[in-house]
Amino acid sequence: MFTLATTAESFFDGQFAYLSEAGYNIHVVASTEPNKCFCEKNAVTFHKIDVARRVDINTDLKTITALCKLIKREKFDAVFGHTPKGALVAMCSSWLSGVKTRVYFRHGLIYTTATGIKRIIFKTVEQVTALLATNIINVSPSLNKLAVKDHLNGKRKQTVIGLGTCGGIDTVNMFNPDNLSEEKQTELKNNLLGNCDFVVGFCGRLCRDKGITELVDGFNLFKRNHPEIKSKLLLVGPYDERDILNDNAKLEIYNSTDIITTGRQDKSILPTLYSIMDVFVFPSYREGFGMCVIEASAMKVPILVSRSHGCIDSIKENVSGLYIDISAESIAKGLELLTDSEKRKQLGSCGRELVVNNYNHKIMWPLIKKFYDENILNVK
Repeated sequence: MFTLATTAESFFDGQFAYLSEAGYNIHVVASTEPNKCFCEKNAVTFHKIDVARRVDINTDLKTITALCKLIKREKFDAVFGHTPKGALVAMCSSWLSGVKTRVYFRHGLIYTTATGIKRIIFKTVEQVTALLATNIINVSPSLNKLAVKDHLNGKRKQTVIGLGTCGGIDTVNMFNPDNLSEEKQTELKNNLLGNCDFVVGFCGRLCRDKGITELVDGFNLFKRNHPEIKSKLLLVGPYDERDILNDNAKLEIYNSTDIITTGRQDKSILPTLYSIMDVFVFPSYREGFGMCVIEASAMKVPILVSRSHGCIDSIKENVSGLYIDISAESIAKGLELLTDSEKRKQLGSCGRELVVNNYNHKIMWPLIKKFYDENILNVK
């Protein structure tokens, strides 16, 4: 169960095909329809059931009722819930229907950056979802640790598969610098950035939680301290419509000739975009796991990342990148350290090796299948 089908397409494309080939009959439930090619490629059956993204008692009861009917009709052996709201209704309906294996796939904790009544509601939703689940998969070790610390669930109910993520990334065909031509890289860099010596990159939603305000301020501070370096900030991703940046930050981005935004990009172009970055900076306040960090690492880009939960797991300090505080001063200092081209090359090469050895699909998918086998087949 997903709130939006795009989550399944972004993180489980290929993984579902692998599990289907292993004999699992997978059904995807979401409030939006996935691409037809996704369903065919992954051999999944899709069911459209509306899910309200916010707490709405009437809509939520209708959703749970519809899910209960679907579970009864299809006789599911296990139900997996993804994203906070999708997981809540999935765990409620599967618990009411008597499904033996109810798995909450925890991709992050939104309450950690919320305040007031919102924080209380979001945390309560997490606790109820966890209570109704028989198993919880956290996508990072730090998320695993935080869940116990904040009393969301017991230690024995949860696990992390491998070193984290919900399935890893494709380091062979997708995020592989050996697949790119220098000609295409140069063409994209010239078209997007023009003449510059040092490209600072970011990929993700442009919002407060991702630390975009601090990133812009840190980049500007670095430029003031090093006017001799022709540097540009490349922001890859759309503006978030819910966690909106303040007007000053948006104006700074819009008015600066040294800050370039691309908007939402197709995943196929991301490897080339990463490849033209000299440093990848990710000063996020919270993550499930810093997926874009390991994507950039796979492309041999050195990393500056915050110590926030989910982010802290995405590098090995002084091996694939460096930790930064979420402040302009710390970001500027980190950028200054990575003006050293030899240091960047060393971190980039070690970063790719780290990702290939731990987060490649071929390593992660068998571990996920093992979880399925142990918690579904052995329960039947």
